[in-house]
Amino acid sequence: MVSRLEMILKELNDNGNFRASLFATSTGLVLASQKSEKVDERVIAAMGSLLSDAAYKASEEMNLSVLSSLKIKYLKDFIVCRNILMPDGKTQFILAVLSKPPESDDIEKYYDQLLDWAVDNSSQDLEKLSSI
Repeated sequence: MVSRLEMILKELNDNGNFRASLFATSTGLVLASQKSEKVDERVIAAMGSLLSDAAYKASEEMNLSVLSSLKIKYLKDFIVCRNILMPDGKTQFILAVLSKPPESDDIEKYYDQLLDWAVDNSSQDLEKLSSI
């Protein structure tokens, strides 16, 4: 299962030119990652968990819909965290990617499509993991 998740992440990185990508639990435990040597996936998972939790609490306080994703653009970096909610409605996972900022709206849309593909192709394995 984990090797399949790692294969999905490798393809994601190759197609999106991402420096890092990972699947993590909502508490920040890394399940699978693909990254360059300079990136600490544990930090990305922990920060993704923290950001996701803060956005979830904000949605509760402001009576917003379910959180789908977070995007943070820095001058030279771009982080996207995608929440993946399991059918049980309780278990959720995070898909996080780290890259350079997209140069255009079209590239950002392409990133979104890549993340959609990764979520679609990992859902069965993540659902199996959630039942353990």
